[in-house]
This record gives sequence, structure tokens and C-alpha cells, in this order.
Amino acid sequence: MSRRMSPGDAVWIRGDTPQNQVLISAVLWFDEPLGPSALERILVERLLERHPVFSQRIISLPVPGLMPRWVDDEDFDLADHLHTVDLPPPGDHELLQQLCSEERSTPLDPTKPLWSVTLYRGYRGDGSALHVRIHHSFGDGLALMQLLLSLVDEFDPATVPVIDPLPAAAHARMLTQRTLRGVTGLARAPSHGVDLARELADVAGWSARLLRPVPAPPSLLQGLPSGHKRMVWSPDGLPVSALLDAAHEHGVKANDLLLTVMTGGLRRYLDERDAVVEDVLVMVPINLRPPGLALPRHLGNLIGLMPVLLPVGRDDPEERLVRIREQTAQLKSSRAPAVSRGLLIATTLLTPGIERAIHRLNQRFSTGVVTNVIGPDLRLHLAGARMVGAIGWGGATGNLNLSAGFISVGGRVFGGLVTDAAITPDPERVLSHVEAEWADLIGTAAG
Repeated sequence: MSRRMSPGDAVWIRGDTPQNQVLISAVLWFDEPLGPSALERILVERLLERHPVFSQRIISLPVPGLMPRWVDDEDFDLADHLHTVDLPPPGDHELLQQLCSEERSTPLDPTKPLWSVTLYRGYRGDGSALHVRIHHSFGDGLALMQLLLSLVDEFDPATVPVIDPLPAAAHARMLTQRTLRGVTGLARAPSHGVDLARELADVAGWSARLLRPVPAPPSLLQGLPSGHKRMVWSPDGLPVSALLDAAHEHGVKANDLLLTVMTGGLRRYLDERDAVVEDVLVMVPINLRPPGLALPRHLGNLIGLMPVLLPVGRDDPEERLVRIREQTAQLKSSRAPAVSRGLLIATTLLTPGIERAIHRLNQRFSTGVVTNVIGPDLRLHLAGARMVGAIGWGGATGNLNLSAGFISVGGRVFGGLVTDAAITPDPERVLSHVEAEWADLIGTAAG
């Protein structure tokens, strides 16, 4: 079977570079052994049979307006995508981070479906860990988080069905029809012209704002990536209850508080090197899925990318929080998320070279991506093994260096970083500063 890739998915396959393959990766760890045969059975039943895209490879053509295609891999073999590694005792966390970093630095084979799962046995004694790599063209972070959770024993497809989403072309037709109705409605009610003009001007204004790079000073967090990645994350996490209590006390969203924690951590890291700047620009994914949408059969990308300036130059953490809250509130209440997605899709109609040039323009001042995904507050199991924690990161395109992720699952928040070793060779220092900022900003407020 062959099908055309949607423009919203194609933008990510065209964003690949030798130094940055646009991968979404996740690590899940367990306090019990996880058997390879049980994992293989789960992947067949809950991944391949439900989502045939995972047995399809991608064929790309550098022709303007002609989307890549998903085609069945006639030689598909699960053994090409599922690997097992036995960690030498005691299976310490630093060794797992090193091995996952090496995997993240290795591009997936373009002649096969672009995903991989590695089972690490003997993690921290008798535990296990999974490192999952999936190309961003399969879906965005929220879809892939739903996908990973659909593998656990607690997932019930009878109550959480797998569906086929409305095709991207149908979405486009609906938007076009709405605009045409607005235009033709002028004949019946000319007074509506003012409102329509305002809407179109608002869309045009946000388009110009999103296409024009947001000015931000260069920092030590930017540079030319080498392709060698460093992955670090906190294996024990921090309590979700403290985050929610602190967000309530400050009168902000939990996501704004996490961005503020990230800002403070980056400030401490830069200050340690006498290299503090006024702002650090990052991209924050915004979910555009309708509430309650079940896991799509073909996954897909339904996000916008919002530019947020992290005010690392401000001394006062309360002032940093206010500035971040103001930015995110304006972005979320505007047409910016939808316009951002429209611009991502529109670039796929251009030649790959021009598309990459536009991305480089947008990324001229940007440092990376910061994502926050909320998982269930439940104890989860995979093949009977209890999941202790999970962390995931979005993909970085072009010369972007940093991918920071926060995932909450089982009552804990887990944070982690992926950086390029040529730019930020010591992400463990950044992570330690982020944890210290949590203790100061959230721990104090919660206490």
C-alpha cells in the first residue's frame, strides 16, 4: 500500500540534516526485568497491527509541491528495529545515558521504516529501560506520547479507540470554505467586511511576525552542531503535587512555571561561564488537537511552534515568571498557533532547498525546543513490569542545539536535555542547575 504524506508530516522529513535528524526520542524505565519475547509480542499486537505506518518506509522526491509517500516495506523485519543490550553490573544511570546518546547520534536507516526500540537489561540492578527513537514525520510529541502509553498493560482499546483522523486535505477544505463563506457573506451583509478585514489582517500580521526572526543575542548555547548528541535526564523525578501547588500559589499555568524553571537553570549555567545574555529564544510546541481526540491510526502532526523569549538576563525569578506568562498568554489566545501550522505546511510546497533556507532564517536566533507533555497520574506496567519513569524530547532541525523535555507520569515530573556535544558538551551541568532552580522556585513555594 502507498499513500501520500500530509504536508504537516512532510515538513519534518525535509527538515533533516546530517547533523540533526529530526527525531523524537523517549526513554522509559522499569524496576523489574522486561523480557525481549514479551516486548516483541506487545510491539506486534499494539504497534504494528494498530498502526501500519510503522512497517512503511518513506520515499521522497525533491519536487516542489509533490509530497513524499509512505510505502510498504516488503522486506520488513521487526529484528531490524528491536534490539537488546545487557548492561554490565551495576547498570548505572550514567552508562545508560552514554549509550542512549550514542544511539541518538546515529541516524536511522532511510531504506527502512524510521523507528527503533532498544531494550536495556540490568538497569540499576534488576531493572530495565527502553530507548525509543521515532522520526518526527510519524507524529508530534503528544501523538507519540499517546502511542507509548497505548503499549502499557492498562491501555484498553475498547474505551480508548484508535481512529483515523480527518485527512489534512479535508482540514484545508474546511478552512477554505470558512474563508469563502466570509467573503461571499459580504454580499448579504456588507458590514461583515470590517470583521473579515480584521481577521485577515490579524492572520497576515502573525504570519509576518512568525516568519521574521525574533531578535535575540547570540549565546554560548548556539553554534554549529556536529551531530554527536548528549542525553541526560533525572531518573528519580520531582513531585507533580509540588509543581501544581506552586503554580496555584503564583496564579499561573504549570507549563509557565516549568519554562521559568528552565530559564533559571539556563541563567545559572551561563552565569557560571560569565556569559549571561538578555534573552534566549526557544520554540514551544502548541497542541492543536481537538479535546478528547483518540489516538489516530496514522498518528500525524497537529502542532504549532511558538517562539518564546526566556528572560535569562533578569535577576528576579518572579519577574522572569511574569514575562513568560505574558508571552504564552498572548500566543495561546491568538491565531498564532494555527498560523504557525499553516506556515509549516505552506513551506512544503517549495523546493527542499528553499524550505531549509526559510527554516535557517527562523532559527537564526533560536537555541532549541522546550516541550512539556502531561501523562496519566497512574502506576503503569508493560508486560507486567512496573514503569518507574519516562522522559522524551522533540526533534531539532538545522543548527538548533538544545531540546529540553518535561514529562509528568505516575505523580512525578521528569526533566531532561539533549544537546550537541560541539556546542554544549556538559548538559549534566545545565540539568543540575534546572533542578536547583526547581528547589528554589517550586520547593520553597510548595513548602
